[in-house]
Amino acid sequence: MSSMPTLSSQGTDSSVIQSWCERNGYAYLAEEQGDVRITAAKSRAARFTYIEETNTISDEIYELAIQGELPSCEVSITYSAERGLRFALNALARMMKRGEWQEGVTFDYPRFPVRGIIEGFYGQPWSQSQRLKMLQFIASHNMNTYVYGPKDDMYHRERWQDLYDDEAYARLHDAFVETTTLGLDFYYSIAPGLSMRYSSESDFAALLRKVEQIHKLGVTDFCLLLDDIPEELQHQEDIEAYSDLVEAHIRLVNRFYAEIMKWSAAIKLIVCPTQYWGKGTERYISQLGSCIHPSIDLFWTGRNICSPEITLSEAAVFTQSTHRKPLYWDNYPVNDVEMTDEMHIGPYRQRDRHLYRFSRGVIANGMEYAESSKFAYATIADYLWNPEKYDPEASWREALEEIVGQADFADMLTFADNVRYSCLYLTDSPELAAELTRFNFTYFYGDREQAIHDLDQFFTNMLEAGSRLLIGMDNQELHEELHRWLHKYVAGCVLMKDCVRYIRSQNPDELEQVRADYELYRKDLTYVFADVLMSFMNKVLDQYFTIQ
Repeated sequence: MSSMPTLSSQGTDSSVIQSWCERNGYAYLAEEQGDVRITAAKSRAARFTYIEETNTISDEIYELAIQGELPSCEVSITYSAERGLRFALNALARMMKRGEWQEGVTFDYPRFPVRGIIEGFYGQPWSQSQRLKMLQFIASHNMNTYVYGPKDDMYHRERWQDLYDDEAYARLHDAFVETTTLGLDFYYSIAPGLSMRYSSESDFAALLRKVEQIHKLGVTDFCLLLDDIPEELQHQEDIEAYSDLVEAHIRLVNRFYAEIMKWSAAIKLIVCPTQYWGKGTERYISQLGSCIHPSIDLFWTGRNICSPEITLSEAAVFTQSTHRKPLYWDNYPVNDVEMTDEMHIGPYRQRDRHLYRFSRGVIANGMEYAESSKFAYATIADYLWNPEKYDPEASWREALEEIVGQADFADMLTFADNVRYSCLYLTDSPELAAELTRFNFTYFYGDREQAIHDLDQFFTNMLEAGSRLLIGMDNQELHEELHRWLHKYVAGCVLMKDCVRYIRSQNPDELEQVRADYELYRKDLTYVFADVLMSFMNKVLDQYFTIQ
């Protein structure tokens, strides 16, 4: 269709459908018949409230029945709660945007109960505008949880005892209202561990006072973060009161949970332990899990802080050791601390397709680059909905096209293929690597001139794509975030074309110029191409392609 179809509805929750249309760019015709006529009906039947695969109660199941083709069709949606309706509408939107409209009945549900993101990185927190746009984005991708916890929000960590000032409190209020309006859970996290005296009644009272201020906004979901703090008790009074850190944390967590549960039966709590990565059988995490209330979730990052893979067996071990399934705080796509030269825009991978059987879910930690984080978040959302059918590359391509737009998609795909490096993908540039392998063989065992021509054309295409993106993109915020990496990418393409010129000419002076340019290139630590470019450059500079 050349234009967005109009929607109309009858039945329950028409106001939800109207609100969804307004936020997603569809015209809603209250008094008329739209192109897509929706009949929505709630059902409390078992198949709409219980997922047998995971033995869980769910409010996210839906059935979508489509009759007719666009631009005139009938759609029936059956669901048990508002989230199921929203996810059915998201499914409709995807079909319309992708041109994959199909008559028939679809029955669907998520495999992971908790699917979301955490603004939990070190660095500049997202602006309020970025935060609100991100909430809309994850809601449209069937996530259900947003966790507020930027390390550099002074009220979250450094000044955890202090109440929020009016301006900051108003921002939290607006973020909470937007989150709940979109059908998401809003978790507020607080991190007192750097300075809290666990044996101090005044410190505990300050913690409750601070969290109660947030609860007055209507927030019922909280995270108590005890990560990235010393692993030994620091205050003398704590050393005298507790045998070790885990004993202090068990008392703090249980007492805190008991107090906040007095405010509302709807309260939920997640704890990030001090030891948040490892085998899952270590003394601290085993003792903590064995002694805190069973309704409390525990964050866990896997075998590493940034885990290259997460397996079902690891999750099962954690479950047995701590008497609860892990809720993964996955440190991807975050690029803080020593990863600041990297840009993590590759797809989500190396997570077990059956992980949902021994996991509560995944909360993915983002980058301070909000728009760039969306590439990974879109693929994470696809994985969390149905990991057994998840295709990383297909999901990634769809995310690229959605976020950059059709006009910049091809160029972005060329560029992004060379910015894949992360803990999940310890190499880079698969297309470039394959082309260099072909060149190497053909240069020595085939048509040498053709090999040089083909490689030069390949580098030219790469350079032209990067140059167009560097000039500008439809997504201006993304363009600003990626500028540093685009600049390094274009410089690398120029360098590789210079290598081809030398290989063709065999001029020693050109080789020395390449050597000098490469030294300048290496001084910029912005990470693009990983080791692929370096390997090729070393061969050129070692005169591997020099004809004797």
